[in-house]
Amino acid sequence: MGMRTTRSRWTAGAAAFALGAALLSGCGSREAKVPANYDFYIFNGKSENAQAMEEVVDRYEAETGLTIKLFSLGTTDVAETLRSEMNSSGKPALFSTNIGGVMEWSESGAILDLNEASNPELKALAADVPEALRLSADGSQNYGIPYNIEGYGLIVDTRMAEQLFDLKNPQSFLEDFKAATYDEFENLVNQVEAYIATGQAEEVELNGNSYGFAAAKTELTSRLTGVFAEAGAEKWTYGDHMGNMAMNAVFGSAVDARNASEEQVDELEAPLEKLVRTLDLYSSRAAGMDGPLKRGPSYINSTTASYDVSVQLFSSGKALFLKQGNWVYPNIEKLNADILPTLTFLPIKLPLEQGDIKVEGLTVEKFNRSVPEFVPSYYAINTKVTKREQELAQQFLVWLNTTEEGRRAVVEDFQFIPYNADESVKFDNALNNSLIEYQLAGDTLSNPFNGSPAGGAYWGQEVFGSILQERYYNREGEWMPDDYRTIAEQAVQGWKDVMY
Repeated sequence: MGMRTTRSRWTAGAAAFALGAALLSGCGSREAKVPANYDFYIFNGKSENAQAMEEVVDRYEAETGLTIKLFSLGTTDVAETLRSEMNSSGKPALFSTNIGGVMEWSESGAILDLNEASNPELKALAADVPEALRLSADGSQNYGIPYNIEGYGLIVDTRMAEQLFDLKNPQSFLEDFKAATYDEFENLVNQVEAYIATGQAEEVELNGNSYGFAAAKTELTSRLTGVFAEAGAEKWTYGDHMGNMAMNAVFGSAVDARNASEEQVDELEAPLEKLVRTLDLYSSRAAGMDGPLKRGPSYINSTTASYDVSVQLFSSGKALFLKQGNWVYPNIEKLNADILPTLTFLPIKLPLEQGDIKVEGLTVEKFNRSVPEFVPSYYAINTKVTKREQELAQQFLVWLNTTEEGRRAVVEDFQFIPYNADESVKFDNALNNSLIEYQLAGDTLSNPFNGSPAGGAYWGQEVFGSILQERYYNREGEWMPDDYRTIAEQAVQGWKDVMY
């Protein structure tokens, strides 16, 4: 097999050594050097597919006769380690990056615009990436091929819904839920809460169809203590994810958000106000271990309202909905594998009016039947290596994304949802399959929060999330419409304070 170097774990000491060596070498301006011991180098920033990537590269080497250096990260700062590797004498030809890193690599001229790719198959592959999923600085470039698709929404165990409403056809209920208005959703939440408390509730209407509650609770539905499994201690679960929902009304992509004017940011205030109304609903209908979880100190305490606790609450049947992404699947599997086949995503709904939406072609109806799907990482080509290395890296990307063996590796070995998945792509993972259904139906939103100033996590967590957690979730009592407005105004001002 030759001298392929594979390091699936990267220690802090090794990272420090590499960074120091890079700084001492001062090789950022050095001409590309032909590698001595390998044909090209892949920097894989996804630790979760490290072992699978090694096996895939082994097969590709056997097929092509090439020797490939593969480096997959374990637990460390991906950006800092990549920076040291990109400044070393042995640079990766293919590397992982995302919307947060694209400015650095484009400004240094180290990332290939795939619109200019020398490989015609890769150029065509890149052209097929939907605009909302492209890696770009200002919308004109196309810097990467997506690793995979992730997404989130309201996760529900369809068995729970089936027993709550004594459903003969659960699929019809799910389709009606997707098409339902926000007001219909809000009424459903309130009636589920009443049923949990008293065993009785009024009939609900979804998409014009009526659904009555079961006459008596079952063993499963009697476990419910609330409607939503919330993680008030984790600002990313509402600051990032729910903040992103409001942003989708104004910005069609992360690029749009990053290049927004102050006037466009001001347009975010109305959707944020509507979002806070929704967060009021969620946080006042939350499940706890032994009963409802009330707003106040316990709501933001890591022992009672962490991510892990919220997953545990949902997995044990104490909540109807868990607002999370497909990445939660392994956590649920550890807690209650029995519910895995009956999980699915339902859309997060907001009480928007058409005037709140500024994205061209997007309607309130489409917004409320869609789920956010986005690309967490991209494969990019390094222009600072030799032309041969660039060509070989391009060929590998084409093989991985277009051949039967490559596409099978993405789905079966990596367990990744391809950005170009079709009806033939099926997983044992029901949440992945649900996201593909939304993808094929065109019912998807984007991830503009990654384009918010100072990095997506800063505005979502340290501005919007902190306002919610420290001033509202932390206290008991009702929220008023003035509170919705105040939170929205403060969040918009917090964005503008760090725009420049």
